[in-house]
Amino acid sequence: LACKQFLWATMSKGSKKKPGPAPKSEQRAKAEPVPGDEATSKAEQQSAAELEACFMKALEKRMGGLEMTEDNVRKMLLAMSPEEQRALAEEGEALKRELLQNEEHADEAKKFRAEVNKNAEARGLPTEADGEHLTKGVLAFLNAEGDEASGPVPTRRLLLMLASSPYLAKLALADAAAGGQTGEAPPGRAGEARAEPADIDALEQALAGLEVDGFAPDQRAGRPPFVRRNLTLLCGHLHRERLPESLVLRDSTKRAQGAAAGRASKLSEMLFRYALQNRWVKPALAATEVQALLTNGLWDGSEAAKRRMAERMAEAGLKLPRLKMAVSATDARPGRKVTVKAEVYRTHVYSEEEAAALEVGGESAAAHAVDKAAEERAAQGQVRAEAGAAPSEAGPQEGWWVVGEAIRENGDVPVEAAARHNALVGFAPLTAPLTLPTMTCEFSFDAPETPGEYKVMVHCRSTGCVGVDVRKKVTFKVLPAIFVKRPAPAATAKAEEAEEEAREREPREEQPPPLEAEAPPPLIAAA
Repeated sequence: LACKQFLWATMSKGSKKKPGPAPKSEQRAKAEPVPGDEATSKAEQQSAAELEACFMKALEKRMGGLEMTEDNVRKMLLAMSPEEQRALAEEGEALKRELLQNEEHADEAKKFRAEVNKNAEARGLPTEADGEHLTKGVLAFLNAEGDEASGPVPTRRLLLMLASSPYLAKLALADAAAGGQTGEAPPGRAGEARAEPADIDALEQALAGLEVDGFAPDQRAGRPPFVRRNLTLLCGHLHRERLPESLVLRDSTKRAQGAAAGRASKLSEMLFRYALQNRWVKPALAATEVQALLTNGLWDGSEAAKRRMAERMAEAGLKLPRLKMAVSATDARPGRKVTVKAEVYRTHVYSEEEAAALEVGGESAAAHAVDKAAEERAAQGQVRAEAGAAPSEAGPQEGWWVVGEAIRENGDVPVEAAARHNALVGFAPLTAPLTLPTMTCEFSFDAPETPGEYKVMVHCRSTGCVGVDVRKKVTFKVLPAIFVKRPAPAATAKAEEAEEEAREREPREEQPPPLEAEAPPPLIAAA
């Protein structure tokens, strides 16, 4: 039971239904390098029992000799690090697919989905309905026509997806119940997080004055009230340092704004992980950018925002991350594995003396500043989650994501015009303590079937800092396939028959005389 709950919990939240064909804009050309297809087809040939046996065998290795009881399995799963949980989930990927797609498990799937959603809602986390909402928004962008669809996902569009989600709609409903629509709080609920209508109006006008995308009169027309509330609070959080000093929000509105930003950050993390599973590179990159903006309350990746980011890092006793990256890729035959290796150099690395100087009373000043900032966000209902972050006992850590983007432009092989969007071919988390100068990782994918030269853009992204991402393009070659000629079975049989007939037509050689020992006795003439 614990094992299946773990698998269901790690399953994508996008849809209850069996996955259908990819949208037109996501259909890949034959020349596109996309991993895992061959392994997937082999896994689908196995039965559910065989898949479950394979997963249980992998789980047993991690039990360390403990008895496979329900309690022991639950304790082991809870004690696993995020990296270990991800590795175990990957080993159970085929079983998850079987549980998701096979109609025989429909009742069981429904039961576990209901339990996962119930637990998520009780803990104040996004549910499956939010995943379906985000998926619908992503597919609408991927299938759209026009100039906007050919570029990256606009921040405005992603913020609208977050603001209209069921997860944030619940805040608006609670706001209305707390008197937010009338401005009068019920008795005993005066200290709750609720956005005052007057503050929403003033904040919306201020954002329009700053010419924030999404707040022009024609863009605001017809916007549902709960979307207007949430989007205004989110954009007010991002542009808070640009707002006029004369705009002073009530404390309850500030708390509501913090709660909305916190939930939006969780949703962007959910979108990022779901985009990784579905190989949606544009939504994945957009999710990391929005998550960094929400975490720091900055408006965009402009030079002014980067300078403010550097000032905040300095206030926390930290250096602004500065990275350089070297990338290499192996050539491969069609269908073989291409391995991309990334080496990320931290030019802002701390010396041992600098790291030691940060220590204050057994805790680093940087960690203390980060904890203080986390407390402030918690008071506002926000939660910060760095990708791949290590436990606090290990000291301050930097978390990064490396994402590989297959570039469809290929001079040798034409690509379908409908396949406008690049595909995500690999990803890996990176973490580093302050004194580590270099981080390395690699990912692999299946080479395309058509020989030629291909390109992959490797991105190193942060979900905790703004304006520090780097990227590097790498080229690899798909070499011609090696074919081994083997005669067809029918042709071989005919050749053998012809050879036998030829041998029969050949003149026979004279037989050698018999050996003396085998010679018959001489004939004796009659007297």
